[in-house]
Amino acid sequence: MLSLFGSGIGRGIAIGPAYLLKNSDIEIPNFTLESGEIAGEVKRFRSAVLTTENTYKALLKNLPKDAPKESAAFINAHMLMLRDPMIMDKSIKIIREEMVNAEYALQAQADILIKVFEQMEDTYLRAKKGDVQHVTNRILRNLLGIVSHTLDEFNDEDLDGKIIVGKDLSPAETMFIKDRKVASFVTDIGSQISHTAIIARSLRMPAVVGLHGSTRYIDNGDLLIVDGMRGIIIVNPSANVLREYKTRQSKIRARQKELNALTKKLSKTADGKRIQLLANIDTAKDVKAVTRVNAAGVGLYRTEYLFMNRSQSPNEAEQYREYKRIAISVGKPVVIRTLDIGGDKQLDFSYPNKQSSESPLGLRAVRMCLNHMEIFKPQLRAILRASAFGKVSIMIPMVSNFDEINQVLTIIKQTKAELKSEGINYDSRIKVGGMIEVPAAAIMADLFAQKLDFLSIGTNDLIQYTLAIDRVDDAVNYLYDPMHPAVLQLIKQVIKAGKKANIPVSLCGEMAGNIRYTRLLLGLGLKNFSMDSTYLLDVKDRVLTADTSKLKYFVNKIMNADNPGQARDHLAKLNQL
Repeated sequence: MLSLFGSGIGRGIAIGPAYLLKNSDIEIPNFTLESGEIAGEVKRFRSAVLTTENTYKALLKNLPKDAPKESAAFINAHMLMLRDPMIMDKSIKIIREEMVNAEYALQAQADILIKVFEQMEDTYLRAKKGDVQHVTNRILRNLLGIVSHTLDEFNDEDLDGKIIVGKDLSPAETMFIKDRKVASFVTDIGSQISHTAIIARSLRMPAVVGLHGSTRYIDNGDLLIVDGMRGIIIVNPSANVLREYKTRQSKIRARQKELNALTKKLSKTADGKRIQLLANIDTAKDVKAVTRVNAAGVGLYRTEYLFMNRSQSPNEAEQYREYKRIAISVGKPVVIRTLDIGGDKQLDFSYPNKQSSESPLGLRAVRMCLNHMEIFKPQLRAILRASAFGKVSIMIPMVSNFDEINQVLTIIKQTKAELKSEGINYDSRIKVGGMIEVPAAAIMADLFAQKLDFLSIGTNDLIQYTLAIDRVDDAVNYLYDPMHPAVLQLIKQVIKAGKKANIPVSLCGEMAGNIRYTRLLLGLGLKNFSMDSTYLLDVKDRVLTADTSKLKYFVNKIMNADNPGQARDHLAKLNQL
């Protein structure tokens, strides 16, 4: 039995076999053949191509009915590339003429093709080099007999009840496991406030990140216990430890049943103040959870996950169908955030200046959208069209100055005029709000409130930018502190600005779903919380027992604290009320 320690995500416990992700790097052998071995080597190459083709056919056959249309097109394109003479015939020619092994011949030809694509001026065609390498790697793995444990659309393995173990997971990979009944995941790197961790919470699965070397101590198939609350991994536990954790699982389920009894209760403080508890969602499939906890609506729909794990941007029609479906299914207010790509959230398909968006300070979120109208405009049209079927609002991420807001409002106005001229229905009075996640926006919140219909505080990035740390970098995430006086002052300032302008202010970062901060936020005057539905009933339980008239004393103590440690001491006393 071995125990490993990292940063825990979620309150649950998972028990299951390890599914160890394999390194994507493939070592290519290189050896010379005898003349009598060439025919056999060509046959081995053809056999690997046929095996790869059969894998693609199986994937096509087993594609879910609700899979994006381009998924089938993507697989078909790879099948065509597989049989392309530039790959098939040229590789065989190299085997015969240079008398080398199939793996070396295939990679040599792939390198030639990749260089050709890299020199193309067209961004879309240049990106095709990735497809060449993808197909090549598939054949190489079959030639070398490598079992490919990867998280992509070509993984057709049964992951039910498995615990994913890897160096790291991207948000796109985490989304991939969403419908695969995976029990949990553990990673060597990462932090509790990365987008991967946020998705893990939305999947209602425990996880542990930042283990630094877990992949060296865990073998495929090892029995693991993942304690998301304590951040502990137990490898091949003893019978007694296994029994103890199964008892803890039962207690967690019992507590959840108690919380379920709160579903139909009004979200109201002990002194009678109504508090709106909204849910965050990533896809239309999350709506069931929103309904289950009886949320007041959707306070944040992260549309970027509709754009992930695909070879091109979803068109207007597809987005419209998805947004309409959500608006109708929820039947309550829905805040749709426009595409928020950048930092650790990346798209598979290429677009100009994509490299800049990989920086948390680069061309991301609204900046990227305003520079790529071919992506932004179809999304705005789709959201506006969906607004005819429910109480839909538009939220713009990462606003930082008036020019951005004015540009977005102008584009929305123009888009409305276009739809009207086309005779397409939409809500002409649709609300437009901004996410306050940049210190500059928080400081100017009173002025932004004059332009926008509502504000939403994104504490995850607000803390990151205020404290100058990369929240994905586990080397510095110990500095990520919601109780830092500067962060609390900015939150207070935004809430005050909304009250002064008489517009709603919500908070949709991870602080909203953490009951440790519920009373503090209530004491600061926050009335709208938006969180993953997993935590909504916990927060409601805390709201129902809070008397806001008694919070002021300790909230003032917290706000006047000289350092985070002092603030946390006062927070502990506040939570004992």
